[in-house]
Amino acid sequence: MTCVGEADMVFAGTYAMEPLLDRAKLESHLAGDKHLMLFDIAVPRNIHANCNDLGFVQAFNVDDLKAVVAANQATRRRLAEEAQGILEEECAAFDTWWHALDTVPTINSLRDKIETIRTQEMEKAMSRLGAEFADKKHQAIIDAMTRGIVNKILHDPMTQLRAPQNHDDRQQAMDILCTLFNLEQAQV
Repeated sequence: MTCVGEADMVFAGTYAMEPLLDRAKLESHLAGDKHLMLFDIAVPRNIHANCNDLGFVQAFNVDDLKAVVAANQATRRRLAEEAQGILEEECAAFDTWWHALDTVPTINSLRDKIETIRTQEMEKAMSRLGAEFADKKHQAIIDAMTRGIVNKILHDPMTQLRAPQNHDDRQQAMDILCTLFNLEQAQV
């Protein structure tokens, strides 16, 4: 009993046919301000049920532990189902991203063509504007403006091309872009 008085937790699992600990023994050996947790893993019980009557004692038996295990298993099962849902969502998002990769050559070809046009037109405009706009500050402003226009024009078509859709619809959209912009047909 001296060891029990010094412990914070006690695990009991003997072959004793009668409870080894009960309320009376604990009251006589423990101070009322000490908190004690008792775990009875024996059958028959080594810790009497009346130990729970003491305010500073929490006693658990095999049935209590089975209930905790069952609750934990239910929680783990629910969390596993949630994780499965998240995994399925991420797999679907990855699949969408993976299938959208076949649009990359068409998008790059379109961007390259538009960038070539933008660069040529900017060079023409700069040569027509004359020396007063030839400094780096004006060139940077005009360059940024034309890049912004190109990006805004290309944003929606590229977004639509990458959007989730079946392979045939995506291929048809890429073929249309290639035809409309006279792009070389990209091989996927």
